[in-house]
Parts: sequence; structure tokens; C-alpha cells
Amino acid sequence: MIGERTSEGLEIRLRIRERTRFLGAAFLAVWLCLWAMGECFALWILVRGAIALVTGTPPDPGRAPLHAGPAVLVGAFLVAWLSIWSLGGLAAGSELLRLLWGLDRIIVDGGGLQVRWERAPFHTSRRFERGTIRGITLSEPRGHIVVVSGTERVELSGLGTRAERRDAVAALNAALPLPAAHAPTAVVLPGRWADIITPEGARALVPDLATRRRQARFTTVLAMLGAASTYVVARDAVRDPHLAVGAIVAASLTALLACSAWWLARGRSEWRLGSGDLVLCRRFGSHVRERFTAHRLVLDSSTDSDGDHWYQLFAVGDLPAAAPASAPPAWRVGRPPNSRSVVRLMNQPEVVRDLAAWLSAHADIPLDDRTTADARALALTELRDALVKSGRFGKWVSKHVDRLADTIDGD
Repeated sequence: MIGERTSEGLEIRLRIRERTRFLGAAFLAVWLCLWAMGECFALWILVRGAIALVTGTPPDPGRAPLHAGPAVLVGAFLVAWLSIWSLGGLAAGSELLRLLWGLDRIIVDGGGLQVRWERAPFHTSRRFERGTIRGITLSEPRGHIVVVSGTERVELSGLGTRAERRDAVAALNAALPLPAAHAPTAVVLPGRWADIITPEGARALVPDLATRRRQARFTTVLAMLGAASTYVVARDAVRDPHLAVGAIVAASLTALLACSAWWLARGRSEWRLGSGDLVLCRRFGSHVRERFTAHRLVLDSSTDSDGDHWYQLFAVGDLPAAAPASAPPAWRVGRPPNSRSVVRLMNQPEVVRDLAAWLSAHADIPLDDRTTADARALALTELRDALVKSGRFGKWVSKHVDRLADTIDGD
């Protein structure tokens, strides 16, 4: 069994095992050197320009003092670029440390589970109490260890080999038996959504309200900064017509940010839960308008060119009277007719399935899950039959369907 008993409890250690990690680490090391050069250069220009603008002195000997309008536009661009560039550098540095010194320690003690993510000199940790844990599984399709705690799913580790992670999940579940009430199959609403009662007294599903308020505040701050920049540029554009285009662009971006902040603060889309139906409503202030009514749910998946698995939940309404009543073959991938997308996430099937099961149970509508093993087997059978009926070439292709399916499942 993987893991060892220590004074703290059962401890499982998973280290980085990727064979190509040193090649990736070398590339990231070179990229980070270039990143540091770009970071320092942008900071130098930004600080030097700010000093020159505040003091009114030329940035270089022999040059004229900076004009406020162009300087503000360039400074705003540099701040935005520097923010994105800095985040990219932090992400690359974190990945470099993971590739070289990645170590995840998962400890099970009497009170619950503690995970410690160690990356050379840096580490972070988190604790999960036993009463909040609903299950520990391997995520699809990458096979990372995931703990289901309350309404959220947290990735514990993606290090080690798939076999090591599979053994770790078995050891963790054996060392941390879960009460029946906290079975992983319980219908729980994922944490990024909220179940609310609307002002009209109806029950509805909406995106997490706290997250939306934070987005509204952040967008409002950006709009205020944009308004200040627009004012400075427009003031100088009165004396210098060449700045008119910049003033128009700044005003347009500011108006867009202001409208976005207003929508985040006052408006939202919500799914109203009925008895046998699910209604998509658009709310702005006290005004509510119904946009779509669904009577069933369809959960489907697809794979992009990078090999990532996308899981999408559709709310499906009634077909028009002129539409054929027969359902399309299960192997046909695409949006169902007369449907709206509820959510689409990459490599997070558990979250989408939890939301689908919750909506199906609380709206009392059927759920067609096309991502299960039985659904995939049915789709392969229908695809094979369709190929056989298409002709000689189809018969030849049908012989390779099972081999292709085994290859995809192995990935």
C-alpha cells in the first residue's frame, strides 16, 4: 500500500515523475530570463515616465516635457500589459518549481485530511475536516486526485504516475471512511452557483452572488480609471487635434467598462426552477423577462485539438411542431435542437455532473447523460451500425471503431 504511518497519521508523498520535465524546465528557465528583462524594461519606462509627468521635467536631456494626454495613454497600456506579463511570469515560475522540485504531501489524521503542496522553498497547505469530506476520487481525463468537500472540488495532487495516484486514492478512502450521509453520489450544488429566492418568490439558480459583486467592484474601479484617463486625453485633445482619435478610443473603452459594471451590479441571467420545467430569465433591476423554457437536460462532452475534454450541459426545450419527433443518433456530437447552454467547462466533469444532477432533481426534469460508459457504448454501437450500412468503406472503418475507442479511453 502506498504511504507510511508517521506521528501525524497516514502520510502519502507524491513526487514529479514526468520524463520530459527537464526539457520543459530548461525552456521555462530561458523564457523566465527574457520575462525578467521585459519586466524590468517596462517598469523602468513606467517609473521614469511617471516622474517626468509629475515633476514636469523632460524624461531625457534635450527632450521636451511630456504631454499629459499621450503619457496617460501610454502609461495605461503599460500598466495593463505589465499586469498580464507579471501574472504570466508568476505562473511560469510556479511551473518551473513544480517540474524541478514538485512534492505533494497528503496526511490523514484523526480529524480529517491535510494537504501540503511543496515547491522548493515555497509551500502552501490546506486542511479538510472529516465531516465536510464527501469523497476522494480521480478526476477525468487526467487522473488527478480530487477531494469533494462540501460544495467544492479541490485538486490534491497531479504528481506521481497514474498508478501511484490510483493507489493513493484507494489508501485515502480506506484510511478515511466516509459516513453514508456524505456519499459522493449525494446531490449537491457546486460552489460557483447559488440557489436563491427571487423578489417574485420563485426559486432560481444564479452564478455565485459574492463573486459577481467582486467582479462588479473591480470593473467599476477600471471604469473610474478609464474615465480619469479619458478626461486628461480629451482636455489635451482640445489643443492638439492629433489626440482626438486617442480620446475617442479611451471614451469608447470607458463606456464599455461602465456598461459592464452596470450590468454586473444590476443585471443577471437566472434559471427559474419550476415543477417540470426550467425557465431562463434575464433580470435587470426589478424588470424580468423570460427568454427560454426547457423541459429536459442533456450532458455531453467533446475533445478539442489539444486533447482537453469539454463538458457542456444543455437545457432543451420542445421541438417545433414541424420538426421530426425522432431523436438524432447518440453518436452525433453537437448542440441539441432548440437548446441553451447552461455551463461549459474544461476537464471538470464532476462539477458539470453535480450541477446537472442538482437541476434535474430540483426542477423535476429528466437528464440525459451522454458521458457515461453506457452512453458511450450505445453511441459506438449506433456509429458502427451506421458505418456498416453506408457501404464497403464504412464496413472497413467500422472494424477500427473499437480500437479507436480503446485508444481514447486509454488517454
